[in-house]
Parts: sequence; structure tokens; C-alpha cells
Amino acid sequence: MNRTRPKQILIRVSEEELEQIKKKVKESGKNQQQYIIEALTQKQIINTDGIKEIYPELKRQGNNLNQIAKKLNENGYVDYRHELPNTMKEVREVWQLLKQYLQKQG
Repeated sequence: MNRTRPKQILIRVSEEELEQIKKKVKESGKNQQQYIIEALTQKQIINTDGIKEIYPELKRQGNNLNQIAKKLNENGYVDYRHELPNTMKEVREVWQLLKQYLQKQG
């Protein structure tokens, strides 16, 4: 019995998951126990509940802003030409960050 780690955690994995774990363990140069303990205890877990619901709403808002800017530019409303493009740029940046994040989460 391991006196420094007397507790066990048993999990079930598919063949594919087992192969992925074995590959990552081998690439890490650690033994399986070290790798799994480090993977589970050192990685920060972030709660992403609700992000997928924000995604379509952010897209709609960006589209709305784009339509407003187009109309304002067509009608020559000079007062809004500085502020609105900045707002649209910020929405695009948030949109891109969210899109990249969701692609990584797959």
C-alpha cells in the first residue's frame, strides 16, 4: 500500500480515450500516475456555463450595429462616424475571442 497516497480513484474510459491518455503520458516523460495527478490538480478549471447562449446574441448585436453604421454612413450622419466604428470594432474583437474560445472547447 502506498502510504503517501492511500486513496484510489477509479474511472472508466473508452479504448480511444485510453490510447489518448497513454500517448500523452508517453509524450510527457512521466509515469501514468504522475501525469494524471498533475493534469487533474494543476490545470485551472473555468466554468463556461452560459457562453454558448451568449454567442448567438453577440452575433445578432454585431449585425445590428453593422446595419446601423451602414445607414448612418449612407445618410451622412457625421457625428456618429467616430464612435460607432469604435463600438463595432470592440464587438468584432469580443466576437473573435469568443469564436476562438468555443473552437478550442470543441
